[in-house]
Amino acid sequence: MIGLYDHQGLLRFAGRDSDDCLDYADLFGLGPDGYILQSLTACAEVPPLPRALSVATAQSV
Repeated sequence: MIGLYDHQGLLRFAGRDSDDCLDYADLFGLGPDGYILQSLTACAEVPPLPRALSVATAQSV
């Protein structure tokens, strides 16, 4: 998976490959100097919250 980050560091799009991200950047007029591509598969995974905690949080929102 590849992520497209804009010049402000905001993740704008995640796709299966870099072509998906480049198509998205082109669609919204982001030039090559306005974004970076980064592999998201190398990122550390965050362990899921315990079910009881995630249900309680979802209900309070």
